[in-house]
Amino acid sequence: MKHAMQCRWFALALTLSASTACRGGGGDAEGGGGEGGGTGGTPISDATELQCPNPGTLPFVTESNTWASEDNQFTAEGSPRSKDEASDTLGVPGGPRANTYTAAEATTPTSDQPYDGRKARTGNSAGLTAVPLRGEAISLWTYDPTAEEWLTLGRMTTDDDGNYSVTRTGSATELGRPVYSILEADGSCAEHYEYLLPAGTKVILTDIDGTMTLSDEELFKQIADGSYVPLQNESAELLMNTWVAKGYHVIYLTARPHEFRAETRSWLRDEGFPVGPVITANALVFDESARVYKRSWLNRVIDDFQWEIVAAYGNAASDIDAYEDAGIPKDISFIIGELAGQSGTVAIPNNDFTAHIADFVEPYPDAN
Repeated sequence: MKHAMQCRWFALALTLSASTACRGGGGDAEGGGGEGGGTGGTPISDATELQCPNPGTLPFVTESNTWASEDNQFTAEGSPRSKDEASDTLGVPGGPRANTYTAAEATTPTSDQPYDGRKARTGNSAGLTAVPLRGEAISLWTYDPTAEEWLTLGRMTTDDDGNYSVTRTGSATELGRPVYSILEADGSCAEHYEYLLPAGTKVILTDIDGTMTLSDEELFKQIADGSYVPLQNESAELLMNTWVAKGYHVIYLTARPHEFRAETRSWLRDEGFPVGPVITANALVFDESARVYKRSWLNRVIDDFQWEIVAAYGNAASDIDAYEDAGIPKDISFIIGELAGQSGTVAIPNNDFTAHIADFVEPYPDAN
């Protein structure tokens, strides 16, 4: 399986390197097209959340609602599958933080919070490559429950690769509340999240492919067919929600590259997984490169942020090795699939988390 996985990633790498869109991101099967978005629409005043990538009529009025170029409009209409990317930010209030899209290391504390991402589209059956939407207006919006109103946090136009980076000054967004990057031309959106948690916060860490999903093959099926819904390992969603109900925060650390951020976010949301930061790789990683990538992020979580990992879930040798490298104890390293129990880890047998939830998670003390 792992050799086959590596071959698949090599095929992906060759395809992506030949693409004009070198940094894509995944999305739902039907891309942007917000009905009545921008200045021409009638806002829905009582909406407090958006359904990305296609929210319909927006609950606020954007500065523009027309395409900057006919080429972009043709791309969006002819290739409706969203390949937007949108970063998450992890860190400590007043302390180090890191951006899941651009940061190589934890950054110096600052009140200026960047939101980085990319706007792009592809056809429903071509989830690998993407065409960037160049020179289009992007604005950031979030709902303030205290003021009971929508706030705009910044605006810019995408560059030649469809990328944007909007910096706004001010306090962090309420934990778990998204900041939406709106493509003003069609009202489509992607979600950014901030997770600024104090040192000592107890977190749950999990891989996605082959750990939350049934196997690594599920992603490839989704790439080939945007309407395909990857299958879960038994009780995977229940596992994460049980931890969250006990007061723990979930971090999704996947070897998937940024090209599949939106596929990942939409699958987690649609399958009922709890909201949590999604960490993806700057490039294709597997085997040893995946080990190094995951280890570097684990070091940020443990050393820079000083968060306590209560349980770590994975399925691959790179997961086992990275968890060991980071000093995560074997008795809280839970491995599912073909390598379950390898190298002294705790086995999750039969691709089923049900017994583990009953035996370990439910009796575990609630977070302080």
